[in-house]
Amino acid sequence: MIFPLGEYLVFSMGLLAVFNKLSNRSKHVWMSVSGAWLIGRLLEIAFPWSSTRIYHYHFAQILALAALAATAWQYTSGRKILPAVMTSFVLVGQNLLVLNEPAMFLGEQWFFGGIVLLISFLSTADFWGIALALAGGILLDLGMSVLLFQGVVRYYELPDPFYWQLSIAFLTSLSIRKSLSLLWHRRSAEKLKESEDYSLKNGKE
Repeated sequence: MIFPLGEYLVFSMGLLAVFNKLSNRSKHVWMSVSGAWLIGRLLEIAFPWSSTRIYHYHFAQILALAALAATAWQYTSGRKILPAVMTSFVLVGQNLLVLNEPAMFLGEQWFFGGIVLLISFLSTADFWGIALALAGGILLDLGMSVLLFQGVVRYYELPDPFYWQLSIAFLTSLSIRKSLSLLWHRRSAEKLKESEDYSLKNGKE
């Protein structure tokens, strides 16, 4: 993904949260994630050496994912550790496949990305579980990649830009879908109440 979709979505949702266009819980989450991302960007500016080493640390993305995982840990009512571990194993497996270049195939990132999304969706009970599975899995993969591939790779993006953008886009889509669904049900309930009040008023007359 060439276009920085993840950054754009985090920035946009942060602005929506600031201007009170989201629910209280969503506002808290996206303000935390956007604030963490902004702090990370300042760190990247202050420490430019992060892009000259073997591992290119994207502090903005790492802190944003950490903030998202910490918030999701508080809100989710389902399993917390296992889904994140499962998604991280898939990401590590994909990294091992990349190291063995003859084993690579066309569209392997989308293939593994689909598996990651499917695991996070099927192994959790709610939106926050999905968020924890994705953010936590990427962070665990980050740590395992540094541990396993030390001295093996010459250059590595941490976290992987593709999975960062895919996860943020997927979670943003789920968040918008949930907000629209709540808005639809709220308006339907208001219209039903107005209709009942109108019927009662005409009945009395």
